[in-house]
Amino acid sequence: MRRRRAWLLGALALASALPTSPASVEGQGGADRNRMSAGDSVRIRLSGRRTVAAEFTRWTTNDIVLDVNGFSSPYSVAVEEMERLDAYLQRTPRESFRHGALLGAASGIFIGAALGVVLHHTGVIDDPRAPPAEIVTDAMTWMGIGLAGGALVGGLWAGSHPGFGWIRIELPAS
Repeated sequence: MRRRRAWLLGALALASALPTSPASVEGQGGADRNRMSAGDSVRIRLSGRRTVAAEFTRWTTNDIVLDVNGFSSPYSVAVEEMERLDAYLQRTPRESFRHGALLGAASGIFIGAALGVVLHHTGVIDDPRAPPAEIVTDAMTWMGIGLAGGALVGGLWAGSHPGFGWIRIELPAS
């Protein structure tokens, strides 16, 4: 029982260390703009739900200059027209941890449910002739274990192997 409590307290401490909102991701504001360099792929959602996929060139005072495939000259977009800006960048270890934890938790739910049903039907954790409510209880218990285990394993693995991904960039105040 002590081992379970220690593991649970460790998982809760780890979860409390994670940021709770996108605004708390390291260095918002100007630092996000500095993460982008010429040649990075970007997706910009403009007002009116239009989306532009292009290659970042540079920031100017009130707009972003892009190299759009099929355009002969650079395409400039005013900051006021942008609703959202995503860039394909190297993830930080924290961003990778969150991404991996999310994927691990999602897959852990399904793996845990399947494992709970299999263990129930084989008689390892319960009587296989038990009422159907017991099957559901066992599956849900193992779903919770799979969720926690998948989030932890996925987050730790992804955090130690950061890769590339679409990162939301905070838009500069105009």
